[in-house]
Amino acid sequence: MRLRFGSRGLPPEAYDAWRASIAAHPGAPARILAWARSDGGLVVGSPALLSVLDDAPRASAEDDDDGTDHGGADRAAADEGSGWRHVPWHLVEHGGWNAESRSLSWTLYGGRRGRVGLSEPGRLPELFRERVAATIVVERFVPIRGERGVTITARRDLGEGGGLSWHSSLTRGLTWSAEGVEEEAARATAELQSEYGPASAGW
Repeated sequence: MRLRFGSRGLPPEAYDAWRASIAAHPGAPARILAWARSDGGLVVGSPALLSVLDDAPRASAEDDDDGTDHGGADRAAADEGSGWRHVPWHLVEHGGWNAESRSLSWTLYGGRRGRVGLSEPGRLPELFRERVAATIVVERFVPIRGERGVTITARRDLGEGGGLSWHSSLTRGLTWSAEGVEEEAARATAELQSEYGPASAGW
């Protein structure tokens, strides 16, 4: 079997399908940084995306969503029939490697979750940490009720020409319906945006 240049050993058919699916994500470099076999498929880490072959296990708050980026008109679900789904690093709110369960998991802004089991993770856990951290431009905690408050974060899309997206995350014990919470978060976000730039369109 002849490997493709730049595939880092990924099987040729999988590599070709992965590269083709990346075309649905303009600006995302089709360059593999690390990859591993999952319990049911493949997982690839590239500069702007974490890519999961569709056979990989899924999980979410409702156990019916893999947390991957579906985009407009369920873009990732189709991916021209390739079976690949993609998670932009800058949309990962938190996540990481669990050595006990040997799984990589993540939660996106908005609550959607994903998880894949990796028997031989290689560099993927380290790459996951590096790429997610690289997207953080600024992160500021704003107290609202004592030690409870909101964290305002600006994240940069790591694709070519990627812009900023702004996110607000509440600590435990606060809800968006509580008096003054939404207003204080909006004020803090506007203040930071005046320093770092407004939210990019489309996210």
